[in-house]
Amino acid sequence: MATEIPSHLVNEAGTQPKGVLRWGYFLLLNAISAVIAVAIFVGLIYADGIDPYMRGTYDWLLGHPGVTSFIAFSPLAASMLVGWGYSQRARKRKAAAARAEAARAASDPAPVAA
Repeated sequence: MATEIPSHLVNEAGTQPKGVLRWGYFLLLNAISAVIAVAIFVGLIYADGIDPYMRGTYDWLLGHPGVTSFIAFSPLAASMLVGWGYSQRARKRKAAAARAEAARAASDPAPVAA
């Protein structure tokens, strides 16, 4: 196990590469995002060619209201699922804290009545 090569390296404080490397990443990522934005823009302008396919999709969705309801409800369902997961984690944390408190109280000597 000790001979494994780590999949990441953590730079020491103050040794983060500066200058040209950061500007290079900045320009590269901005170029990628510009290409994607232009592709979306051009795709929307010249999208008349996909009208027959979109008409078929639209007609199919109109014929299946359960699917459209599911699609509309899915973001809410996803957020509710995430909230439920967080609430379960909080409940488990509170229950563990209560068990730890009960164990601590059980191990402490009984207070002497005055």
